[in-house]
Amino acid sequence: MRWGWQHDTAAWGFERSLVGVAGILGGCALFSGNSYRFKMTVVVETPQGLKTGSSVMQVTAYKTAALTPEEKQGGGGLSGQAVVVDLPDGPLFVLLKMPRGGDGLGAAVTLALLPETLRGNVDAYVTAVKTLGGWFADYKAELPRKDWPMMVRFRNINDPKSVEKLDPKAVGVKRILVETTNDPITIDIEKRMPDWFGRLIRDRVQFSGKPSNIIMSNDLADNLGPGDFGTEIGK
Repeated sequence: MRWGWQHDTAAWGFERSLVGVAGILGGCALFSGNSYRFKMTVVVETPQGLKTGSSVMQVTAYKTAALTPEEKQGGGGLSGQAVVVDLPDGPLFVLLKMPRGGDGLGAAVTLALLPETLRGNVDAYVTAVKTLGGWFADYKAELPRKDWPMMVRFRNINDPKSVEKLDPKAVGVKRILVETTNDPITIDIEKRMPDWFGRLIRDRVQFSGKPSNIIMSNDLADNLGPGDFGTEIGK
């Protein structure tokens, strides 16, 4: 069974989760959407040479046209999984989660691939996603440093509470490359994780073991869960 985490693109102020589309539309709005897939490759410099890891993700954008022009809105979602880079001192996880508020990863990648896209415009964003999803689309870019997602590792891979946020520069991350692709979405994150990952999925809790709806702290283990590592999990 899929546990349907969905990451919003936070696309310039009109984000909506695709997990609630029916509720958003309410039976009285028109819906149109587009999507594209991209491969994200993280390049890390180590004493043993360059190490890389990649993951294929999908960005979906939609717009709704309600009964009045003033109600037109839209948003989108990001599907896929974290990039894993195997380093000498343990795996580096480059998450779906951004380290701060603002645009989500899907929106950041879209803007990197099509930098002329007009920010703050629903139609422009949906058009950009449609362009990137075209049959012959071949776009490549380097993701700007300011738009890099959160990166973490585990001090002890057998203890989910030992998760810690990393400074990309301190661990040698040199660049993040993105390119459009027709490859399947990467969905094997569960195979890369210890048994505790599956238990957290079944229990629907964060790395601290607490449900997300009762968390009142800024502790990283309280605020990270399996959904930050992958959307297509729990199958």
